[in-house]
Amino acid sequence: MNSQAFIRIVGVSHTYLGKGKTPPRQALREIDLDIHRGEMLSLLGPNGSGKSTLMRILAGLIKSWDGSINIKDKSYNSESRWQLKNFGFLIEAPSFYEYLSAYNNLKIFSRLTNSRADSIDNVLRTVNLFDRKEDKVKTYSYGMKQRLGLAQSLLHDPDILILDEPNNGLDPAGVREMSRIINKLQRNGKTICVSTHILSEVDTLCTHAAILKKGKQIASVELDDEYHNYNTYLLHVEEEKTIIEDLIVAAHNSAKSQLKTKTAEEISKATGGLGIPGFKWPL
Repeated sequence: MNSQAFIRIVGVSHTYLGKGKTPPRQALREIDLDIHRGEMLSLLGPNGSGKSTLMRILAGLIKSWDGSINIKDKSYNSESRWQLKNFGFLIEAPSFYEYLSAYNNLKIFSRLTNSRADSIDNVLRTVNLFDRKEDKVKTYSYGMKQRLGLAQSLLHDPDILILDEPNNGLDPAGVREMSRIINKLQRNGKTICVSTHILSEVDTLCTHAAILKKGKQIASVELDDEYHNYNTYLLHVEEEKTIIEDLIVAAHNSAKSQLKTKTAEEISKATGGLGIPGFKWPL
């Protein structure tokens, strides 16, 4: 792993304790990841692969775990307290005071986090909600609330954004708008880690991807220009020392032609619901 990594995750593991007859479950197994400044890393995998668990560890919501996390060359473990001011988080669906306006919700949050109140208008512009800032949150759609949650995470101008399936539950228009906003944040210098199980999101948004399955990191790839010039990509799996062919499919032209001739249901059946023709899940 590169010594210049902005965030280095080393051997991180976590086991959920069982209750009653439910046995313990190991959610993460020896995860090693590097995230460099300005990158957008995707954690890709099906439900139950450990993506959200890793996000919760980074957010400090899970207190007991093994391994270490290095942030800006400082090493932390589960007993450490790291500077969360460097992070902005969007974990699951955000909650707000529904009877207050978006502006007043962010004003309360800025006081709680000692953020500058004069940044509220700027973050609302960033997420395209400035024109609705005086409207009560109860009038917002689900997609607008997700964007307001992103605005909340940006109030203190963090270096790193941790976004857990930010497009989950959004309609196609909402997905496009959220993706444009996230993409712009990355171009403007934010370091972003985003989890998803939708391959098309990885292909359009991310510079790097790590693939998780049943808590194990099985592959990683850099989504560079060479990747986008080919229809298939070969990934080397460090643990098993094997080659997985056609793991991530970047067949843009093929996908476009199939989208024009097939129904959404047919494409979903052909792709395992992941949105790219030819890809079969699970691994």
